[in-house]
Amino acid sequence: MLVDIKRFRTKSEAAKAAQHKLNELFDAYSHLPTLFLSSGGSSLELLEGIVMFPRNATIGMTDERFFENPKINNFAKLTETLFFEKAQDRGAYFIDTRMLPREDMEIFSRRYEDSLQTWKKEHPGGRIVITQGVGQDGHTLGIMPYPKEQSVFQELFEGENWVVGYDAANRNEYSLRVTITLPFLRMVDHSVLYITGTEKKDALSRMLSIKGMLSETPARIIHEMKDVTVYTDIQSS
Repeated sequence: MLVDIKRFRTKSEAAKAAQHKLNELFDAYSHLPTLFLSSGGSSLELLEGIVMFPRNATIGMTDERFFENPKINNFAKLTETLFFEKAQDRGAYFIDTRMLPREDMEIFSRRYEDSLQTWKKEHPGGRIVITQGVGQDGHTLGIMPYPKEQSVFQELFEGENWVVGYDAANRNEYSLRVTITLPFLRMVDHSVLYITGTEKKDALSRMLSIKGMLSETPARIIHEMKDVTVYTDIQSS
């Protein structure tokens, strides 16, 4: 398990370095089946600098907002990027996480998980690369903190499922969430984690701390993942 922290003076420098890392990974795996899952939010900005595309790429999202509105749905936003257009031109396969008509969260989550399970079975020697973000509350992807309800956190995110759908209630502006879980994150080969802005300094500190509970700061899962590179413009105190 390796966590590498790279600090830069500006957000722009951090983003460019993270893009360079993604291009390096995609180049290294150009001969291998590669599953690339992008986070939403600011992590989508990283896709603008991608110029390398693995020949056998499957592309999707790490988590989804369970809303039909294309201005809210993460995959719908992905389809509007130049990255999506270029990947499509190069024959990439996509795991589409837009809601289907009359699709409930349980069926949606199962469809999402089935896509990941199928990829894993069909590509046993493939590689998984993701981008990751962190919220001010210490959440990562769609995995929200439950500091006072550790059992609920465990039931939601530490079970057998690779994908879970749930109502985060007042924990997030977009409460209906579907996300990959902690067991899936432990299988990821490489994560490029992008966290910027002084307002997230405390979240970064808690994430990097060797002490703390996942239910309090879900982003601490990075200490249990295979390989994570953190790109930030937040300076150490």
